[in-house]
Amino acid sequence: MSFRKELKSTLNKRKVQDLMKWIYENKGKILYPERLINSIYYDNRNLSMYFHSVEGVVPRKKIRLRIYKNENFLENLKNKANLEYKISSVEGRYKISKKYLSKKENSNFKIRDKDYGICQPKLNVIYSRSYFKINNIRLTIDRDIVYKSINYLRILPYSIRDNLNVVEIKYIDNKLDSQVVNSFPFQFSRFSKYCRGIEFTQKKQCDEVI
Repeated sequence: MSFRKELKSTLNKRKVQDLMKWIYENKGKILYPERLINSIYYDNRNLSMYFHSVEGVVPRKKIRLRIYKNENFLENLKNKANLEYKISSVEGRYKISKKYLSKKENSNFKIRDKDYGICQPKLNVIYSRSYFKINNIRLTIDRDIVYKSINYLRILPYSIRDNLNVVEIKYIDNKLDSQVVNSFPFQFSRFSKYCRGIEFTQKKQCDEVI
């Protein structure tokens, strides 16, 4: 298990252009081709994962299904998606990923978690991700983020598009990489697509930070 540092920043379209300039000035390279990411986030009936994330509780986790294509039907995700557990602890963050096998899970897409009990799909998040690398730093830019609510195991057709782009920097703390991170031209802030999507689709409100 390897822990990593993870920093985030929210940028509007103009600032993304400034970010691209900073990446190339620091000899950044494209790591992978841009691709679409489609995630289904789980939570229990009390939305405990949402509230733990908002409150910054550690340890905490997020549970999600993820595929790399535009797919709007939960039933079609079977045997195509990865089941991911994203763990946040005092030591850092790490991710556990395995193939989602519907026969081994509970019926109706339910997942029984030892910390959160019975969890079901709550939110669909779709976005485009670009991948870059600077030294040992992995940097991603998420654009065109769309949120869709899930009710009774059905992804609702109504979507909400976010006007923010998200930059994530992931690295293992060393002197050279820390120097690059310290030169990052924008302010770091907390950001959770899951929390933001829940606030947009269920709470009908969301704080804007640009």
